[in-house]
Amino acid sequence: MIRPSQSVIIVILSALLLSTPALAAKFYRWTDDNGVTHYTQNPPAENVQSKEVRILGPSSDQEAEVEQLQQQRQQAEAARQKQAKQQAEELKIKEAPDQATQERCEQHRKNLDELRNRAVVRSTDPDSGEVITLDAEARQKMIDETLEALKLCD
Repeated sequence: MIRPSQSVIIVILSALLLSTPALAAKFYRWTDDNGVTHYTQNPPAENVQSKEVRILGPSSDQEAEVEQLQQQRQQAEAARQKQAKQQAEELKIKEAPDQATQERCEQHRKNLDELRNRAVVRSTDPDSGEVITLDAEARQKMIDETLEALKLCD
């Protein structure tokens, strides 16, 4: 004979066993032409090779991982943009070296004017993208470097 407490346990265990498949989610993993891996709930186009991935609910650190992934994507995009800008500058120098030199010299003159005349000068760190306020020492160093660069312009 099954006691009432045993029947409650049996009902709870049965409910848990039956609900596990409902918690499982089906995702598809595939890689696009740019080498980026995607996870979607719907299968990709027929001509795209994908692999079915099953999970048992969200990870406890899912939010942190999503945030980290977004940061990695932003960093990769920033690196691509920086590289594209460098390549465009190199092409410009190859195709019209005199014009590129003239533009660079004009930029040095504008920078020197701002360094000398603005009360507060801010600069963007090329590595981190962080905007920093220059102190007197950093400001003087930039003025000296700009003056050296301008010597090549005359």
